[in-house]
Amino acid sequence: MQLNAKFNKIWMPLLLATGLTLSPISSADESRFKIAVGGFYSNSDSGMDVTSPLTDKEFQLDFETDLELVESEFLPFVEVAYWFNDQHGIYFDWKRLHRDATNKNITVPYEFDHPNPDIDETYSIQLGAEITTTFNVDIARIGYGYDFYKDDQWDLIFTAGLHVMWLELGFEGEIGACVDDNCGIVDVDPDSVVFTDMTAPLPDLGLLAHYQFADSWSVTGHAQYFYIKIDDIKGELIDLSGGIEYNFEGKFAADLSYKYYKVTADIEGQHTTTSIHYGFHGPMLTLSYEF
Repeated sequence: MQLNAKFNKIWMPLLLATGLTLSPISSADESRFKIAVGGFYSNSDSGMDVTSPLTDKEFQLDFETDLELVESEFLPFVEVAYWFNDQHGIYFDWKRLHRDATNKNITVPYEFDHPNPDIDETYSIQLGAEITTTFNVDIARIGYGYDFYKDDQWDLIFTAGLHVMWLELGFEGEIGACVDDNCGIVDVDPDSVVFTDMTAPLPDLGLLAHYQFADSWSVTGHAQYFYIKIDDIKGELIDLSGGIEYNFEGKFAADLSYKYYKVTADIEGQHTTTSIHYGFHGPMLTLSYEF
């Protein structure tokens, strides 16, 4: 899709730069793997900008309130990291949230343009309609870590990489199309389905902090941010967490933290801008093993 082509302008150069940066590192005696698994109980907030057919004004459609998607749900998490030596490493992690729900009596009528700017179509959801909504999010990170400061208590790591998001957004049911500014007259065919599939990689810069305040006990922190605009697409990413870690004999560790994550994407079409946002926050438990 068009999103893929445009974000590929930054995807390949960043991967190439990461590879070139890591290629001369060859301290095998100090290399190590780290595997972490866990999950967190997420309170999600997602939605998109739509237009009211009653007032002709834009408002924000809330997926959890207006479309009855589950707000609180458990999200799995997996991370793999490889450190070439004490300072340089690469990492990959993944998390997911898949949801769908059927609202049998829409109480907020709305109209929206197709999120793909190349498709000039407008859809109408009328009051009382039955709509099934699918909103699936998979988030992966890949990047490079540089441990630039370390002493008996502090460990600070700079990270640079990519957040990659796979978004699946679908509406199925009693959907009409708008023709010549006249909405709700023409049924969408086939099967009354509107569906979009986006892959949106966003580069990010971040900082990991680790402070050991007692034997086996540490305070951990993590912050990442990025803003980007390419042609008719712009996006913002905020990724924060903080918690406490307990280390079992140097290899096995448990981390209990609180996480906040939010991403927004604005896609400018020929006549309007489609804005989609997704965020979650909640407690997170991670178990890790280093070898």
